[in-house]
Amino acid sequence: MSFLSELFGSGRNRFGKKVLEHVLGYDAVESARFDAEAYEIAYTLKNGYAAKLNLDTLYRRFDGKVTAAVFEAVGALLLPPDAPPGWEQVAPKLRPVLRKAGYGAVKVEGLDGRDLVLSRPAMPYLSELVVIDLPSTVQFVTRQDLSRWDVDAETVYSIAHANLTELAMNTMEAFDPPQGVRVLEFADDDGESYVGSLPLVAGWLAGVRARSDTRPLLFLPGHLGMFVVLGATSQVLVQLMSLAQERYEAALRPLSTVPYTVDDEGEIVPLRVEPDHPAAAAIRHAEIQLAVSAYRGQTEKLRADQDREGGIQELLHLRDPNGGETTMTSWPDGVTQLLPKADFICFVTADGDVFRVAWEAVTGLVPLELAEEYDPPRYRVHDHPPAEIMTRLRALSS
Repeated sequence: MSFLSELFGSGRNRFGKKVLEHVLGYDAVESARFDAEAYEIAYTLKNGYAAKLNLDTLYRRFDGKVTAAVFEAVGALLLPPDAPPGWEQVAPKLRPVLRKAGYGAVKVEGLDGRDLVLSRPAMPYLSELVVIDLPSTVQFVTRQDLSRWDVDAETVYSIAHANLTELAMNTMEAFDPPQGVRVLEFADDDGESYVGSLPLVAGWLAGVRARSDTRPLLFLPGHLGMFVVLGATSQVLVQLMSLAQERYEAALRPLSTVPYTVDDEGEIVPLRVEPDHPAAAAIRHAEIQLAVSAYRGQTEKLRADQDREGGIQELLHLRDPNGGETTMTSWPDGVTQLLPKADFICFVTADGDVFRVAWEAVTGLVPLELAEEYDPPRYRVHDHPPAEIMTRLRALSS
Protein backbone atom coordinates (compact mmCIF):
# COMPACT_ATOMS: atom_id res chain seq x y z
CA MET A 1 0.00 0.00 0.00
CA SER A 2 1.33 3.44 -0.95
CA PHE A 3 1.88 6.28 1.48
CA LEU A 4 -0.94 8.31 -0.10
CA SER A 5 -3.45 5.48 0.07
CA GLU A 6 -2.52 4.96 3.71
CA LEU A 7 -2.93 8.67 4.41
CA PHE A 8 -6.23 9.15 2.64
CA GLY A 9 -7.68 5.67 2.88
CA SER A 10 -7.62 2.84 5.38
CA GLY A 11 -5.23 4.46 7.86
CA ARG A 12 -7.56 7.42 8.39
CA ASN A 13 -10.58 5.13 8.50
CA ARG A 14 -8.98 2.88 11.13
CA PHE A 15 -8.24 5.94 13.24
CA GLY A 16 -11.87 7.11 12.88
CA LYS A 17 -13.31 3.71 13.79
CA LYS A 18 -11.10 3.46 16.89
CA VAL A 19 -12.28 6.88 18.03
CA LEU A 20 -15.87 5.82 17.34
CA GLU A 21 -15.43 2.78 19.60
CA HIS A 22 -14.15 5.07 22.32
CA VAL A 23 -17.02 7.55 21.92
CA LEU A 24 -19.58 4.73 22.14
CA GLY A 25 -18.03 3.73 25.46
CA TYR A 26 -19.16 6.91 27.23
CA ASP A 27 -22.24 6.55 29.44
CA ALA A 28 -23.54 9.93 28.30
CA VAL A 29 -23.57 8.88 24.62
CA GLU A 30 -26.82 7.41 23.31
CA SER A 31 -25.62 6.70 19.75
CA ALA A 32 -22.77 7.56 17.39
CA ARG A 33 -21.73 6.88 13.82
CA PHE A 34 -18.52 7.39 11.84
CA ASP A 35 -18.86 9.29 8.54
CA ALA A 36 -15.73 8.43 6.54
CA GLU A 37 -16.41 10.96 3.78
CA ALA A 38 -16.94 13.93 6.09
CA TYR A 39 -14.32 12.43 8.44
CA GLU A 40 -16.29 13.07 11.59
CA ILE A 41 -18.31 11.28 14.23
CA ALA A 42 -21.94 12.29 14.61
CA TYR A 43 -23.20 11.45 18.08
CA THR A 44 -26.27 11.96 20.24
CA LEU A 45 -26.17 12.29 24.00
CA LYS A 46 -28.79 10.69 26.23
CA ASN A 47 -30.20 14.14 26.96
CA GLY A 48 -31.06 14.47 23.25
CA TYR A 49 -28.23 16.83 22.30
CA ALA A 50 -26.74 16.04 18.88
CA ALA A 51 -23.20 17.04 17.92
CA LYS A 52 -20.33 16.17 15.62
CA LEU A 53 -16.69 15.50 16.40
CA ASN A 54 -14.42 16.53 13.52
CA LEU A 55 -11.47 14.14 13.21
CA ASP A 56 -9.17 16.04 10.83
CA THR A 57 -7.39 18.05 13.52
CA LEU A 58 -7.11 15.04 15.85
CA TYR A 59 -5.63 12.90 13.08
CA ARG A 60 -3.00 15.51 12.22
CA ARG A 61 -2.26 16.37 15.84
CA PHE A 62 -1.50 12.74 16.75
CA ASP A 63 -0.06 11.74 13.37
CA GLY A 64 -2.77 9.13 12.92
CA LYS A 65 -1.56 7.10 15.93
CA VAL A 66 -4.21 5.81 18.32
CA THR A 67 -2.85 6.37 21.81
CA ALA A 68 -4.13 7.16 25.28
CA ALA A 69 -3.48 10.83 24.50
CA VAL A 70 -5.98 10.63 21.65
CA PHE A 71 -8.67 9.29 23.95
CA GLU A 72 -7.90 11.98 26.53
CA ALA A 73 -8.34 14.62 23.83
CA VAL A 74 -11.61 13.05 22.70
CA GLY A 75 -12.90 13.04 26.24
CA ALA A 76 -12.14 16.75 26.55
CA LEU A 77 -13.93 17.50 23.28
CA LEU A 78 -17.12 15.54 23.82
CA LEU A 79 -19.88 17.75 25.11
CA PRO A 80 -20.88 17.07 28.74
CA PRO A 81 -24.23 15.44 29.48
CA ASP A 82 -25.62 18.68 30.84
CA ALA A 83 -26.50 21.72 28.67
CA PRO A 84 -23.68 23.22 26.58
CA PRO A 85 -22.38 26.74 27.28
CA GLY A 86 -24.88 29.55 26.79
CA TRP A 87 -25.04 32.02 23.93
CA GLU A 88 -22.82 34.57 25.64
CA GLN A 89 -19.98 32.05 25.91
CA VAL A 90 -20.49 30.61 22.44
CA ALA A 91 -20.89 33.79 20.36
CA PRO A 92 -17.21 34.91 20.43
CA LYS A 93 -16.13 31.44 19.29
CA LEU A 94 -18.32 31.25 16.16
CA ARG A 95 -16.58 31.11 12.77
CA PRO A 96 -18.00 30.62 9.25
CA VAL A 97 -16.60 27.81 7.09
CA LEU A 98 -17.04 26.59 3.52
CA ARG A 99 -17.91 23.02 2.66
CA LYS A 100 -19.29 21.24 -0.39
CA ALA A 101 -23.05 21.56 -0.71
CA GLY A 102 -24.91 18.91 1.23
CA TYR A 103 -22.24 18.59 3.92
CA GLY A 104 -23.89 17.41 7.13
CA ALA A 105 -27.28 16.78 5.50
CA VAL A 106 -27.80 13.43 7.13
CA LYS A 107 -30.42 12.02 9.46
CA VAL A 108 -29.06 11.17 12.91
CA GLU A 109 -30.68 8.51 15.06
CA GLY A 110 -32.84 10.00 17.78
CA LEU A 111 -33.53 13.28 16.02
CA ASP A 112 -36.23 14.34 13.62
CA GLY A 113 -35.64 16.09 10.32
CA ARG A 114 -32.75 16.60 8.00
CA ASP A 115 -29.97 19.16 7.61
CA LEU A 116 -29.06 18.99 11.29
CA VAL A 117 -26.01 21.13 10.62
CA LEU A 118 -26.86 24.79 10.09
CA SER A 119 -26.12 25.42 6.41
CA ARG A 120 -26.97 27.78 3.60
CA PRO A 121 -25.85 28.08 -0.06
CA ALA A 122 -22.75 30.23 -0.51
CA MET A 123 -21.67 29.65 -4.13
CA PRO A 124 -22.74 27.02 -6.66
CA TYR A 125 -22.26 23.62 -4.98
CA LEU A 126 -20.62 25.21 -1.93
CA SER A 127 -22.34 25.84 1.40
CA GLU A 128 -21.62 28.05 4.37
CA LEU A 129 -21.65 26.42 7.79
CA VAL A 130 -20.77 27.79 11.22
CA VAL A 131 -18.49 26.17 13.77
CA ILE A 132 -17.69 26.74 17.41
CA ASP A 133 -13.92 27.16 17.55
CA LEU A 134 -12.72 24.90 20.38
CA PRO A 135 -9.10 24.50 21.52
CA SER A 136 -8.35 21.28 19.62
CA THR A 137 -11.22 20.90 17.16
CA VAL A 138 -14.40 22.53 15.92
CA GLN A 139 -18.05 21.84 16.70
CA PHE A 140 -20.58 22.48 13.93
CA VAL A 141 -23.59 24.58 14.88
CA THR A 142 -26.85 22.66 14.47
CA ARG A 143 -30.45 23.71 14.14
CA GLN A 144 -31.09 22.46 17.65
CA ASP A 145 -28.46 24.91 18.89
CA LEU A 146 -30.55 27.81 17.61
CA SER A 147 -33.52 26.91 19.79
CA ARG A 148 -31.25 26.13 22.73
CA TRP A 149 -29.60 29.56 22.47
CA ASP A 150 -32.86 31.29 21.51
CA VAL A 151 -31.31 33.00 18.46
CA ASP A 152 -32.09 32.84 14.76
CA ALA A 153 -29.81 31.61 11.96
CA GLU A 154 -29.09 35.09 10.62
CA THR A 155 -27.79 36.18 14.02
CA VAL A 156 -25.42 33.20 14.15
CA TYR A 157 -24.08 33.91 10.65
CA SER A 158 -23.71 37.64 11.38
CA ILE A 159 -21.78 37.06 14.59
CA ALA A 160 -19.54 34.47 12.92
CA HIS A 161 -18.71 36.99 10.16
CA ALA A 162 -18.10 39.77 12.66
CA ASN A 163 -15.60 37.57 14.48
CA LEU A 164 -13.43 37.63 11.32
CA THR A 165 -13.53 41.40 10.84
CA GLU A 166 -10.07 42.04 12.29
CA LEU A 167 -8.52 39.28 10.19
CA ALA A 168 -10.26 40.60 7.07
CA MET A 169 -8.93 44.11 7.63
CA ASN A 170 -5.41 42.86 8.33
CA THR A 171 -5.23 41.02 5.01
CA MET A 172 -5.95 44.17 3.01
CA GLU A 173 -2.33 45.28 3.38
CA ALA A 174 -1.31 42.47 1.01
CA PHE A 175 -3.36 43.78 -1.91
CA ASP A 176 -1.59 46.84 -3.24
CA PRO A 177 -1.81 47.32 -7.05
CA PRO A 178 0.31 44.58 -8.65
CA GLN A 179 3.22 45.01 -11.01
CA GLY A 180 2.50 42.06 -13.30
CA VAL A 181 1.00 38.86 -11.93
CA ARG A 182 0.90 38.22 -8.19
CA VAL A 183 -0.14 34.98 -6.51
CA LEU A 184 -0.86 35.48 -2.82
CA GLU A 185 -1.02 32.29 -0.75
CA PHE A 186 -3.02 32.35 2.48
CA ALA A 187 -2.17 29.12 4.26
CA ASP A 188 -3.97 27.73 7.30
CA ASP A 189 -2.25 24.41 7.91
CA ASP A 190 -3.45 24.02 11.48
CA GLY A 191 -7.01 25.21 10.77
CA GLU A 192 -6.84 27.91 13.43
CA SER A 193 -6.82 31.19 11.48
CA TYR A 194 -9.95 30.66 9.29
CA VAL A 195 -8.33 32.76 6.58
CA GLY A 196 -10.01 30.51 3.98
CA SER A 197 -13.36 31.71 5.32
CA LEU A 198 -12.74 35.37 4.46
CA PRO A 199 -14.55 35.10 1.09
CA LEU A 200 -17.73 34.59 3.15
CA VAL A 201 -17.33 38.00 4.79
CA ALA A 202 -19.46 40.49 2.88
CA GLY A 203 -17.37 42.90 0.83
CA TRP A 204 -14.02 41.24 1.44
CA LEU A 205 -13.21 40.30 -2.17
CA ALA A 206 -14.77 43.56 -3.36
CA GLY A 207 -12.34 45.29 -1.01
CA VAL A 208 -9.48 43.37 -2.61
CA ARG A 209 -10.60 44.65 -6.01
CA ALA A 210 -10.78 48.24 -4.75
CA ARG A 211 -7.43 48.06 -2.97
CA SER A 212 -5.57 46.37 -5.84
CA ASP A 213 -7.35 48.17 -8.68
CA THR A 214 -7.58 44.86 -10.55
CA ARG A 215 -10.04 42.04 -10.92
CA PRO A 216 -8.93 39.38 -8.41
CA LEU A 217 -9.20 35.65 -8.91
CA LEU A 218 -9.89 33.44 -5.90
CA PHE A 219 -9.10 29.73 -5.61
CA LEU A 220 -10.33 27.44 -2.82
CA PRO A 221 -8.82 24.02 -3.59
CA GLY A 222 -9.02 22.73 -0.01
CA HIS A 223 -11.15 23.44 3.04
CA LEU A 224 -8.20 25.21 4.69
CA GLY A 225 -6.56 28.33 3.25
CA MET A 226 -6.88 29.81 -0.23
CA PHE A 227 -4.90 31.72 -2.83
CA VAL A 228 -5.73 34.99 -4.56
CA VAL A 229 -4.28 36.07 -7.90
CA LEU A 230 -3.93 39.65 -9.12
CA GLY A 231 -3.23 40.70 -12.70
CA ALA A 232 -3.82 37.25 -14.24
CA THR A 233 -3.74 37.02 -18.04
CA SER A 234 -5.51 34.40 -20.17
CA GLN A 235 -2.38 32.29 -20.49
CA VAL A 236 -1.57 32.61 -16.80
CA LEU A 237 -5.08 31.39 -15.98
CA VAL A 238 -4.29 28.11 -17.76
CA GLN A 239 -1.32 27.61 -15.44
CA LEU A 240 -3.42 28.60 -12.43
CA MET A 241 -6.01 25.94 -13.25
CA SER A 242 -3.25 23.32 -13.22
CA LEU A 243 -1.99 24.64 -9.89
CA ALA A 244 -5.51 24.55 -8.42
CA GLN A 245 -5.92 20.94 -9.53
CA GLU A 246 -2.61 19.97 -7.93
CA ARG A 247 -3.64 21.61 -4.65
CA TYR A 248 -7.07 19.98 -4.86
CA GLU A 249 -5.59 16.50 -5.27
CA ALA A 250 -3.17 17.06 -2.38
CA ALA A 251 -5.76 18.53 0.00
CA LEU A 252 -6.84 16.55 3.04
CA ARG A 253 -10.40 17.62 2.26
CA PRO A 254 -10.66 18.85 -1.36
CA LEU A 255 -13.11 21.65 -2.01
CA SER A 256 -13.11 23.27 -5.47
CA THR A 257 -10.84 24.01 -8.43
CA VAL A 258 -13.30 26.55 -9.86
CA PRO A 259 -11.85 30.08 -10.16
CA TYR A 260 -13.97 32.74 -8.48
CA THR A 261 -14.07 36.51 -8.89
CA VAL A 262 -16.27 39.44 -7.89
CA ASP A 263 -19.15 40.88 -9.93
CA ASP A 264 -20.24 44.49 -10.30
CA GLU A 265 -22.40 44.22 -7.17
CA GLY A 266 -19.47 43.00 -5.09
CA GLU A 267 -20.70 39.39 -4.89
CA ILE A 268 -18.36 36.42 -5.31
CA VAL A 269 -19.22 34.46 -8.45
CA PRO A 270 -17.61 31.70 -10.54
CA LEU A 271 -15.40 33.14 -13.28
CA ARG A 272 -17.05 33.02 -16.71
CA VAL A 273 -14.99 32.93 -19.90
CA GLU A 274 -15.81 32.66 -23.61
CA PRO A 275 -15.83 29.17 -25.18
CA ASP A 276 -12.64 29.95 -27.12
CA HIS A 277 -10.74 31.10 -24.01
CA PRO A 278 -7.49 29.10 -23.47
CA ALA A 279 -8.71 28.02 -20.01
CA ALA A 280 -12.34 27.30 -20.98
CA ALA A 281 -11.92 23.51 -21.01
CA ALA A 282 -10.14 23.49 -17.65
CA ILE A 283 -12.79 25.70 -16.08
CA ARG A 284 -15.55 23.49 -17.44
CA HIS A 285 -13.79 20.46 -15.96
CA ALA A 286 -13.54 22.24 -12.60
CA GLU A 287 -17.25 23.08 -12.58
CA ILE A 288 -18.25 19.50 -13.40
CA GLN A 289 -15.77 18.06 -10.90
CA LEU A 290 -17.32 20.15 -8.12
CA ALA A 291 -20.92 19.37 -9.10
CA VAL A 292 -20.32 15.63 -9.41
CA SER A 293 -18.47 15.50 -6.10
CA ALA A 294 -21.19 17.41 -4.24
CA TYR A 295 -23.95 15.25 -5.69
CA ARG A 296 -22.01 12.04 -5.00
CA GLY A 297 -21.89 12.74 -1.28
CA GLN A 298 -25.56 13.72 -1.25
CA THR A 299 -26.57 10.63 -3.23
CA GLU A 300 -24.78 8.27 -0.84
CA LYS A 301 -26.42 9.84 2.20
CA LEU A 302 -29.90 9.85 0.67
CA ARG A 303 -29.61 6.24 -0.47
CA ALA A 304 -28.50 5.24 3.03
CA ASP A 305 -31.82 6.51 4.39
CA GLN A 306 -33.91 3.32 4.49
CA ASP A 307 -37.12 5.30 5.10
CA ARG A 308 -36.87 7.16 1.81
CA GLU A 309 -39.20 6.16 -1.00
CA GLY A 310 -38.37 6.37 -4.68
CA GLY A 311 -35.11 6.57 -6.54
CA ILE A 312 -32.09 8.80 -5.94
CA GLN A 313 -30.36 9.39 -9.25
CA GLU A 314 -26.65 10.11 -9.66
CA LEU A 315 -24.95 12.88 -11.61
CA LEU A 316 -22.70 11.23 -14.18
CA HIS A 317 -19.59 12.83 -15.67
CA LEU A 318 -19.27 12.15 -19.42
CA ARG A 319 -16.65 12.94 -22.04
CA ASP A 320 -17.74 13.55 -25.62
CA PRO A 321 -15.75 12.07 -28.52
CA ASN A 322 -14.40 15.55 -29.21
CA GLY A 323 -13.06 15.83 -25.66
CA GLY A 324 -15.83 18.02 -24.30
CA GLU A 325 -17.25 17.29 -20.86
CA THR A 326 -20.93 17.08 -19.92
CA THR A 327 -23.15 15.68 -17.17
CA MET A 328 -26.13 13.36 -17.36
CA THR A 329 -28.70 11.79 -15.06
CA SER A 330 -31.33 9.10 -15.62
CA TRP A 331 -35.13 9.21 -15.41
CA PRO A 332 -36.50 5.66 -15.19
CA ASP A 333 -40.24 5.22 -15.58
CA GLY A 334 -42.72 4.00 -12.99
CA VAL A 335 -41.42 5.35 -9.67
CA THR A 336 -40.80 8.76 -8.13
CA GLN A 337 -37.25 9.96 -8.72
CA LEU A 338 -35.07 12.75 -7.35
CA LEU A 339 -32.93 14.05 -10.21
CA PRO A 340 -29.78 16.18 -9.89
CA LYS A 341 -29.39 19.17 -12.21
CA ALA A 342 -27.56 17.91 -15.32
CA ASP A 343 -26.78 18.81 -18.92
CA PHE A 344 -28.76 15.81 -20.19
CA ILE A 345 -31.56 13.56 -18.95
CA CYS A 346 -31.49 9.93 -20.08
CA PHE A 347 -34.99 8.49 -20.34
CA VAL A 348 -35.25 4.77 -19.60
CA THR A 349 -38.64 3.36 -20.62
CA ALA A 350 -40.36 0.24 -19.34
CA ASP A 351 -39.88 -1.50 -22.71
CA GLY A 352 -36.13 -0.91 -22.71
CA ASP A 353 -35.96 2.19 -24.90
CA VAL A 354 -33.15 4.56 -23.86
CA PHE A 355 -32.49 8.06 -25.20
CA ARG A 356 -31.07 11.31 -23.85
CA VAL A 357 -32.33 14.88 -24.20
CA ALA A 358 -30.74 18.18 -23.21
CA TRP A 359 -32.04 19.47 -19.86
CA GLU A 360 -33.27 22.74 -21.36
CA ALA A 361 -35.19 20.87 -24.05
CA VAL A 362 -36.87 18.68 -21.42
CA THR A 363 -37.88 21.62 -19.23
CA GLY A 364 -39.32 23.33 -22.31
CA LEU A 365 -41.86 20.50 -22.57
CA VAL A 366 -42.10 19.10 -19.04
CA PRO A 367 -42.28 21.17 -15.84
CA LEU A 368 -39.83 19.73 -13.32
CA GLU A 369 -40.68 20.17 -9.65
CA LEU A 370 -37.84 21.66 -7.61
CA ALA A 371 -37.55 19.83 -4.27
CA GLU A 372 -36.60 22.85 -2.22
CA GLU A 373 -35.26 20.91 0.78
CA TYR A 374 -32.14 19.76 -1.04
CA ASP A 375 -28.79 21.45 -1.58
CA PRO A 376 -27.37 20.75 -4.12
CA PRO A 377 -30.77 21.01 -5.83
CA ARG A 378 -32.91 18.02 -6.70
CA TYR A 379 -35.97 17.81 -8.95
CA ARG A 380 -38.84 15.47 -8.10
CA VAL A 381 -40.31 13.60 -11.07
CA HIS A 382 -42.81 10.74 -11.28
CA ASP A 383 -43.98 8.70 -14.26
CA HIS A 384 -42.72 9.61 -17.72
CA PRO A 385 -44.67 12.31 -19.57
CA PRO A 386 -47.62 11.32 -21.80
CA ALA A 387 -46.91 9.47 -25.04
CA GLU A 388 -47.21 12.52 -27.26
CA ILE A 389 -44.63 14.40 -25.16
CA MET A 390 -42.31 11.40 -25.15
CA THR A 391 -42.50 11.32 -28.96
CA ARG A 392 -41.46 14.96 -29.11
CA LEU A 393 -38.63 14.30 -26.65
CA ARG A 394 -37.32 11.42 -28.74
CA ALA A 395 -37.20 13.74 -31.73
CA LEU A 396 -34.95 16.07 -29.68
CA SER A 397 -32.65 13.30 -28.47
CA SER A 398 -28.93 13.30 -29.17
